[in-house]
Amino acid sequence: MKSVGIICECNPLHEGHRYLIRRARESGAEAIVCVMSGCFTQRGDAAVLDPRTRAKMLLEGGADAVFELPFPLCTSGAEFFALGGASILDRLGVDELWFGSECGELEILSRQAEITESEAFAQRYREACRRDPSGTAEAYFRVLRELGGAEALLPNDTLGVAYLRALRRLSSSMRPVTVKREGSGFSDTRLEENKFPSASALRRALSLEGLDAWRPYLTSYGLELAREQMDAGLAPAVLEGLERAVLSFFRLTPAEVTEQIPELRGGLGNRMSEVAWQAESLGEFISRSVTKKYTEARVRRGILFAMTGVTEEDLRHPAAYAVLLAANAQGCSFLAQARRSATIPVVTAHSGIPQT
Repeated sequence: MKSVGIICECNPLHEGHRYLIRRARESGAEAIVCVMSGCFTQRGDAAVLDPRTRAKMLLEGGADAVFELPFPLCTSGAEFFALGGASILDRLGVDELWFGSECGELEILSRQAEITESEAFAQRYREACRRDPSGTAEAYFRVLRELGGAEALLPNDTLGVAYLRALRRLSSSMRPVTVKREGSGFSDTRLEENKFPSASALRRALSLEGLDAWRPYLTSYGLELAREQMDAGLAPAVLEGLERAVLSFFRLTPAEVTEQIPELRGGLGNRMSEVAWQAESLGEFISRSVTKKYTEARVRRGILFAMTGVTEEDLRHPAAYAVLLAANAQGCSFLAQARRSATIPVVTAHSGIPQT
């Protein structure tokens, strides 16, 4: 049984996900296995719908089995996000890892992955950051262009490079396949007719216009699932619900403590401890913390790590088991096959969690 793995957030499901799944199916994939972010996302925000609801949407969108990428891996930067998802798929015995990218060229992404793993890149990147510590992201891309020619990476390309690096670190036998991204840009917040919408645009439309804004882009089943969650008061989930707790934590926690939290090192923890006393809302706290060096996603991730006590060791530790969120008949067939050779326990209920 040829199996294809896809790492995603599905926040929410959109035509880009369906397109990638269709392409994988057309390639002869008999089982499409997704590893999907749980309750939080890579941008450091809460997923708008709960994991099982989004997993059901993925099944309707063409997937066969959906596993959870657990916290804190789902809320990490590209390196740990990619490594966490690829590790689960690899240990389940999936044959190929499919992902979307802006360039759609595996050769280009592979070359960039090799460059970023080189000592020459590491040395020049460190030097660039010392010269201008306020622009680490810009330094990363600048050094990459200097060493790799004119090929510039966009957000989805960066994640694609991280997937390829993860496969190397895992010595995985999974074959990487990339598909050129179609439709709206990675962070485009506008909904346009006859164009695949970005997840960012769908989330923004939901917050401004309500669920009816999703009607042209979701199936009736997907809309029904989302409406059930919203009617029950369970969606959309937003980080702002933690406003008092977050501001209190950063006002009362010494800067030397926050500076030890992953994502908050290098001065950001100290900055946020000071800003917390000036901010009157979570939105203001985040916006005041953001600089050229510290992106909003990094600030949000740092908040979640601070509130939950995440350590660097937690990020480096692979998932102990794979939580199955949903599966159809074909997915169950894959699971029956995987159980004979998988090197990670598959959990379908709390009672099945391995005891350590």
